[in-house]
Amino acid sequence: MPCTKTRSVSSLQRFAWGGLVFCAVQLNAWAQVPDPFAGNNTLYPPEWSQPFRTSHYDYPLQPVAAKWPAARPAGPLSKESAPAYVAAVKKMLEKDLKGLLNDPLHWSPQQAGWYDMPWGGQGATMSNGKIDPSTGREALLGSYTGQILQSISYPENQRPTVASFQNHAVVYYNDVAAHQLGKIWKNPLRPDLSAAQFPEGSIVVKVEGVTLLEDQWPSKNGPPVLKGSSVSHLYRPSVASMEKEPDPTKRVPVITPMRFLQMAVRIKDSRASPKTGWVFMAFAYDSRSNAATVWDRALPVGAMWGNDPELAKFPDGLGPNGVLQETWVSKDLPDFISYGLGWGGRLAGPLDVGIRHNVVTVSGRRSALGQPFPATSCVSCHSAGQYPFVANLYPSPNKVFPEDGGQFMLFDPGSKQWAQWFRNLAGNQALSGHGRDGIVATDYDMMLTFALMTAGGSTGADVFVRPRLPGH
Repeated sequence: MPCTKTRSVSSLQRFAWGGLVFCAVQLNAWAQVPDPFAGNNTLYPPEWSQPFRTSHYDYPLQPVAAKWPAARPAGPLSKESAPAYVAAVKKMLEKDLKGLLNDPLHWSPQQAGWYDMPWGGQGATMSNGKIDPSTGREALLGSYTGQILQSISYPENQRPTVASFQNHAVVYYNDVAAHQLGKIWKNPLRPDLSAAQFPEGSIVVKVEGVTLLEDQWPSKNGPPVLKGSSVSHLYRPSVASMEKEPDPTKRVPVITPMRFLQMAVRIKDSRASPKTGWVFMAFAYDSRSNAATVWDRALPVGAMWGNDPELAKFPDGLGPNGVLQETWVSKDLPDFISYGLGWGGRLAGPLDVGIRHNVVTVSGRRSALGQPFPATSCVSCHSAGQYPFVANLYPSPNKVFPEDGGQFMLFDPGSKQWAQWFRNLAGNQALSGHGRDGIVATDYDMMLTFALMTAGGSTGADVFVRPRLPGH
């Protein structure tokens, strides 16, 4: 069985999931490609004396029974039943995950029974032979690097005092989903694409923080946005150094504090969400709360189980009398959250970059820097989960993101092209063409898409090698 160590130990010699054992010839071939079960990018700060969070790949060998929230509706979710459902999901996760928010330094995925995706740990090698410190999973927290966020994406009364900052995230799968990961990656060099659909009861959690100090995100109508949130640390180059130094070979990682801000949860529940199969939920830290712990102060932003596609033909995503029926959003949200909701008010968390700036559409419409352009939602973004990676996460004709702050080309809101991202697709229906030869839907899982692309590119089996794409 695979096991991860605090320091880098190759998993090539220890992987034997489900009794699969590699012979010497296979090991020799594997030695020429990145380690799919690397714990991290192998960059360790010499001055760090606290625990390193290790990766967890010991997937359950047998299927695991699904666990359901107490307030699971008897039929499809509605705006009326969503609040109780979201609260029940959080309550169900509390025992396993509250330590991840309250005491991140000592939380362990092995002890909690949550699991990592392969092919994401190892960092990219630069032209000088060293590891790019902004790639792979960093060693302290096991986190992925997110986008550089522009502070103008938040309202003036709740805006960071720095021009830009960065989010970082950890992503974990519950035991139900992890058994399926073991089936997909039984041979990590030849993943089983026929298994790229998750069973009912699968849960994926993404926990994110920002590299800001408390006083760097003030609020004119309440306490600072990050006041009292939990602090973890990661080992990455600073935002200032990356903006100042374009050459990655000259960037130096530093121990950087990160404060929790957002938790995204999605659960495979086809009874509650018969059209897409998934219910997406977002929680955000609310410094206004008097609750005792950070976990308790992570209040629901809302839930989403569909894109309301019948309203996607209107430029505003709603139409003259449109009311979203497949998104529920909490009332009395802090301004920095409600300001950044997705297109037409569809669900997007404060770190999901639901709005873009410096946009130009295919018809020539322009959105200046500082002018918000709602462009996505939780469901629309994840509907681009397919293999190969042939469509942007946003409704764009370009596959790749622009450079940070660069002009972003999008389709025109309400157009037929734009609406492709705002359909209610089944998890086995690819955004870029259901049934099209060579394109496989990955059941709304972008991590799986990226892992498949990395695996294919690493073994020379895929011409669609994924360029580096910042997550969010």
